Amino acid sequence: MLIREFYPSDIAAVKKFTDESIGLNYYSEAELQECLEKSISADVTCSFLLVADSGEILGLRLAYPPGKWNKGKGSKLRPDLWNIPLDKTAYFQSLFLSNKVQGQGWGPKLSEKSIEAFHKLGALGIVTHAWKESPNNSSIRYLSKLGFQSVTTHPEYWIDVDYECVRDGKPCRCTAEEMIYYISGAQ
Repeated sequence: MLIREFYPSDIAAVKKFTDESIGLNYYSEAELQECLEKSISADVTCSFLLVADSGEILGLRLAYPPGKWNKGKGSKLRPDLWNIPLDKTAYFQSLFLSNKVQGQGWGPKLSEKSIEAFHKLGALGIVTHAWKESPNNSSIRYLSKLGFQSVTTHPEYWIDVDYECVRDGKPCRCTAEEMIYYISGAQ
């Protein structure tokens, strides 16, 4: 397996992967194209894939550099609670792993690649919204191990996103925990 940049030629395969991993139509192909475009700044790509030797996509880290995003999937943010300005803050949009590779350390490896890219671009921090109802609280536990800190909680964060949640169907009533990571002690 290898970790590599997310390329435009991957869009259809990534759509198939996200439909299976998070829920049907969470991302459209057009939205994935937009996500990919937002993840590139100064010729640095911040989104990465985990790809099996067979070419199958087994993981995705969507990540946006500072200045290339202004909201999360559910459009709720609390930058007034951060210790850094929005224009110096990167965003972790999504991390999905196939059940085949969960628990093997690939999530942190994908995220570290994005953190390296953000560092090159001068980001002071990364904000994200963790899925509070993830199995065994894996989303928040994983982000906490990376050094993310909780900022606030957003009940029913994804309720306005038109997709079928793998946990509770449609509409999604899951909770998001807004979390922040300060790069190089930028607190």
